[in-house]
Amino acid sequence: MAITAGVIGCGNISRFHFSGLEKAGVTVKWVCDLDETAARPWADRFGAAYAPDYREILADPEVDLVDITAFSYKEMCMAAVTAGKAVICEKTLAENAEDAAEIVRRAESAGTIFYTSYMKRFIPAVEKAKALLPRLGCIVSTHIRTHQCWGDLWSEAPDSGPFHTPDGGMSEVRRRYGGGILACGGSHILDLVLYLIGRPRRLYASVAIPADRDYDLQATALLETNHGIVLCEALAHPLRRIGFLRDGWDERVEINGTNGRLEVFSAQWDKVETNASLLVHYDNTTGQATEYRYAPVSPFDRAIAFFCENIARGEQGAQSRRTGYDVDELIETMVRSSQEHKALAVRWRL
Repeated sequence: MAITAGVIGCGNISRFHFSGLEKAGVTVKWVCDLDETAARPWADRFGAAYAPDYREILADPEVDLVDITAFSYKEMCMAAVTAGKAVICEKTLAENAEDAAEIVRRAESAGTIFYTSYMKRFIPAVEKAKALLPRLGCIVSTHIRTHQCWGDLWSEAPDSGPFHTPDGGMSEVRRRYGGGILACGGSHILDLVLYLIGRPRRLYASVAIPADRDYDLQATALLETNHGIVLCEALAHPLRRIGFLRDGWDERVEINGTNGRLEVFSAQWDKVETNASLLVHYDNTTGQATEYRYAPVSPFDRAIAFFCENIARGEQGAQSRRTGYDVDELIETMVRSSQEHKALAVRWRL
């Protein structure tokens, strides 16, 4: 089945979605953004129609797939599901866990193919780590973190730019992305916990939000799972030359089992076409460590190829509709745990 799509939202992240759709052979018929100057280059590139109102896309019976990259997503997702379209939605799925659950309930009830695009699952080193997990034996400890160089936001509040919180207003980072480092970077880390380890039962978290901001700069959590404790952290920092590529990006997964260890070192999210990730597998039986190095490849392209292959077959496939909801539930529980200064059970609604 050939797929015809409409893309809603033409901000910075959309270029990766357009690339993935193009490489998957999808016909992009519509491009939507409130800002026509942002949408017009993409409309011209694909020979697509421009729509300032996303409802024009949903009304087109030729559209099979709606790819949503414009935050916030709830209204658009609900309308797309009601219109019978398959959906690819950029993360995070919603502004709160109940909204995310409502979206997923509707998609499940309608039988709609629905994906939240947590593309780090599709990094080759991560996929290989998933395949090697059984060789670790009993998993006893996991450390997973993303430390991202956002400049020095700790010393004083910016008086302009995306990290400026105006009096009585909202910062651009919160308005455009739903929050600070927890939403922007920590959401991906939480998704990797879910993908590699499984749903946590309980967590204790600390989320650092400076008094003069409306966004967080650090989020740390201890997660209780069926495979041991997971230590998870997202941090915005000013250190320009840390990380395994010494580019300020320090993101890694370490999983320890009774038979070995897996370590994943991932490249900066928007440099994946030039910088590759690395997997190291230590086997305690042989005493040997094996490195898996892959050529740079866009996990966005690989994710969208996977989504589109399933959509073409009319199947949800291996990735659950609940992927985005699961992360939003963990984010909400982390924030509540930090506010209440206590460990909380994760109240899974789905």
